[in-house]
Amino acid sequence: MPSAAPADRPDAGAPRPGAPLLTFYHDIEQDLAGEVDVQQCRRAVQAFLDVERRYGVRATYNVAGKLMREQPDLLGWITAGGHEVAFHAYDHPPDWAPRHSAPQIDLCRQVSTSIAGYRSPRSEIDADAVRHLWETGFRWNAETDRRDEPYFIHKGLVRLPIAADDWPLRGGAVCPDAYVREIEHLLRQRPYVAIGFHDAATSRALSERLTIWEELLKQATRAQAAIVTFSEAADLYRRAAVARYYTRTAGDWNHGTQSLYRTHRFQQLVREEVERLSDAVVADLGCGGGVLSAPLRDVANTIYCVDNAPGMLAEIDAAGCIVPHLGDATASGLPARSVDLIICARLIEYLYWPERLADEIRRIGRVGATYLVTFPAARDVPPANEGTPPDRIRRHFTPDDIRRWAQPIGPGRLIGVQYDAQEPSDAAAARRYRELEEQPPPQAVPTNWVYIGSVEDRGAVAPHAPPLDVSAAAFRFASKTL
Repeated sequence: MPSAAPADRPDAGAPRPGAPLLTFYHDIEQDLAGEVDVQQCRRAVQAFLDVERRYGVRATYNVAGKLMREQPDLLGWITAGGHEVAFHAYDHPPDWAPRHSAPQIDLCRQVSTSIAGYRSPRSEIDADAVRHLWETGFRWNAETDRRDEPYFIHKGLVRLPIAADDWPLRGGAVCPDAYVREIEHLLRQRPYVAIGFHDAATSRALSERLTIWEELLKQATRAQAAIVTFSEAADLYRRAAVARYYTRTAGDWNHGTQSLYRTHRFQQLVREEVERLSDAVVADLGCGGGVLSAPLRDVANTIYCVDNAPGMLAEIDAAGCIVPHLGDATASGLPARSVDLIICARLIEYLYWPERLADEIRRIGRVGATYLVTFPAARDVPPANEGTPPDRIRRHFTPDDIRRWAQPIGPGRLIGVQYDAQEPSDAAAARRYRELEEQPPPQAVPTNWVYIGSVEDRGAVAPHAPPLDVSAAAFRFASKTL
């Protein structure tokens, strides 16, 4: 994506406050659902990519899994342009019906286990398939939907509602001018708009459809819309939902956590590390009410408390060296190579891209800085992922997961905290819990892992687009759990 807007991109500029959140997408299916010229479909993809490059727009390309497997060059074009790739079923049967969904989802997962999103042919999907998407590791599902903003459709799976595509143009049900006016109306009325064109439909009238597509990109620029991929929209919704929840519950949460064994143990581990340093600069990423970092006032030089929930920051006593900072843990805004100790507790389990937290730790930590990150431990019984937004999206980690995550930052040690899920009943029980942590039983799994490592100089951090602020979209959060 260009760092500056090209000369032919009109009225380019940053998203304006209150502007709609907008996703451009393409369904790539070639001749799987009907007779079309495959080469013309491929030319349509190249043409879409060219116009999106000129306008500095990143889109989501929902590609049939069979085409991913058989045409790697097609995927190469898309990813080289910085666009997102998701699944559009596996082989898009012409007689598509919801009964095809689960086998198609499984075939897609044989192609890739890392792709985050799925869109069904004709937006025909049933509740069983939606559950199967979550069970097989998908994080979002985009379909035509009567709602006008994202929502949790099942557990932590985010439904991204599609507002319009190009099928009315294909059948002549609407003329191009009327179609463009309808999109203008949607951009004025909806907080979130997803608009998509198909390669197959476009291939039949390439010049006309590309003209319309470019006009839609111009509209988005004039509206100063915040243009995001489907994954970025899902991430923004998740972060906004969690931030809203913790803002509303900040007082109770900060009061309740003070009495927990794991809180006291985390505090002890953090203090041990900061006391090894001299006049330390501390960054507490996802600080909540400063439960872990505020008690370090007597031994730290500066403590940056970073959180994206305003209600949590309001709970912090900003006296002394405490600096509350509204921001995202993966894009804190703190200076590079400026921090001696990075704390990140009870946060990584909510992140859409945990690797971006590793990047931020590498970026802000001085060489030799200490980082301390907590992880909920994966146990035999998987989490329910139901209820409040944090519970819906929380993931759990194995020791191997944690070591892979930490590898780009620098070496460290893994400590298990609280091998019994119950809170200790008295001081003697708390001492017994600590003894178990020092000599854990064979094969035992704690409720939490703590990784304490050292930042090494491992080269420059690869840049990625900073996340939109959680206030970027005016979500209404209709669900009672939010």
